[in-house]
Amino acid sequence: MTKKTTEQSSLYNDLEKMSTFELLTNINNEDKKVPTAIEKVIPKIENLVDLIVERISDKNGRLFYIGAAPVADWVFWTLGMSSNFWSE
Repeated sequence: MTKKTTEQSSLYNDLEKMSTFELLTNINNEDKKVPTAIEKVIPKIENLVDLIVERISDKNGRLFYIGAAPVADWVFWTLGMSSNFWSE
């Protein structure tokens, strides 16, 4: 069984003792890891998007999403759809 990232020990202890600058720097350093992680799974994301497009196209379906707006906006852009379809 694979151990989940969220269940690993934190690299940052005693957050309450850090200055605002240290906290923001550490958050920024963690955020920099995201593009590299995404790059590693782009083929899997591609397969998922292609499958979603196929299913939506074949059945005149719709895609509903809940959660991370930037990612969802990218999915809708990839599908050639507006991410704010409910307000159109």
